[in-house]
Amino acid sequence: MVNPGRRKLVELEALRGIAAMIVFFHHFLLLIAPRLHGRNFPDDPIALVRTPLFALVNGSAAVAVFFVLSGFVLTVGAMEDRDWRQFLIGVLKRWPRLALLVVVVNIASAIFFMLGLYRDSMWFNLHNYAAADTFEHAASVVRGAVAEGLFWTFVNGKADFNTSLWTMHYELFGSFAAYVTGLVLISQKSFVRSMAGGVIVLLLTATLTGEGGVYYAMLIIGALIARICLERDTVAHALPFMNPWRGPIALAVISLSVILFGFDGYSKPVGFYIFMASLGSPKAEPLIHAAAAVAIVVVVLFYDPIQKRLMGPAAGLLGQLSFPIYLVHLPILCGFIAPIHSGLADRLGSVAAAPLAFALSVALTLIVAYPLAHLDAWWVRKLRAMAARLATALRQAIGQFDNEAPHLADMGEGTNPTATR
Repeated sequence: MVNPGRRKLVELEALRGIAAMIVFFHHFLLLIAPRLHGRNFPDDPIALVRTPLFALVNGSAAVAVFFVLSGFVLTVGAMEDRDWRQFLIGVLKRWPRLALLVVVVNIASAIFFMLGLYRDSMWFNLHNYAAADTFEHAASVVRGAVAEGLFWTFVNGKADFNTSLWTMHYELFGSFAAYVTGLVLISQKSFVRSMAGGVIVLLLTATLTGEGGVYYAMLIIGALIARICLERDTVAHALPFMNPWRGPIALAVISLSVILFGFDGYSKPVGFYIFMASLGSPKAEPLIHAAAAVAIVVVVLFYDPIQKRLMGPAAGLLGQLSFPIYLVHLPILCGFIAPIHSGLADRLGSVAAAPLAFALSVALTLIVAYPLAHLDAWWVRKLRAMAARLATALRQAIGQFDNEAPHLADMGEGTNPTATR
């Protein structure tokens, strides 16, 4: 296995793309076929909820995959280089990296709102702009969208213009927690001591940051997986008995992960999930999904057959589109697909209208996501160039300090009569 910090992690990008599509399926079914989704109709005979198939549309579980992957990808390179400056630069880059596309999509959502495309207000919290249904008040709406996308979404999770973006707050501050964990992990050469320090950071973060602590902790877990991955030879040497059983173990872990991904904490576990009845609560759900996300990421990283299947060109393209898909799908579904589906259902019936609406929503989401992916790639290149200049300046400053330090010490010895004793 090639060092993960030395190559493009196509398999993880593909996994992120799959997670983005699951979030898309989740919102599509809630809007167009809520009885098939089942969260609000758990006793419906066709409901996917309370079955393992719910894993295919469980957006909450997919979000856990996003967080664990981010913690891994953001820290693995710096940990391999054992370079604390990369963590510092990562902290400085993280907010602008996320903010540009969030602002762009928020502005688009504001335009949809002013055009009257959002008929179902339950998906947006725009009552403060109730009077702004014409371009007469466009400036206030756009200012609100920009302020939210630039600042409030990240500070307190406010997501009035796009409810999918509640995750950006945890993504940003969880990234900072992952960088701190990375510093702890490279501060010790001993693998055991470094992992012990990382686990302490994990426990402190999870317990001291309130109800959302589990989401920050998911990114920290990603950083811990990165450290384990870099020490994979040591781990393999310590667990030689597992080598002949890697295939069955991977299959068992994937099967268990699918079951856990299909768990819904908002409906009482019955039927297939009766064995998890004691865990049936919204508070337990993110913990269960985090465990499943960790298991999936580990299998993708350590089991070559699955890893290779996620490294094709189609998987790579899906990975590149993952962030834009996540950002744009809900405004498109609410602004275009829902009213189109309503019209199709009146003419063709619900059974025929749903697959047509699904095909149209997939096509439209991918068409919009593609140019956004190019914008995102351009922005990432710009940030990397700025980061490279900052890293050079930082190295020069440290080098200058190191060069001056002996001179300062000599000056101190020359003026202090006790220095030579």
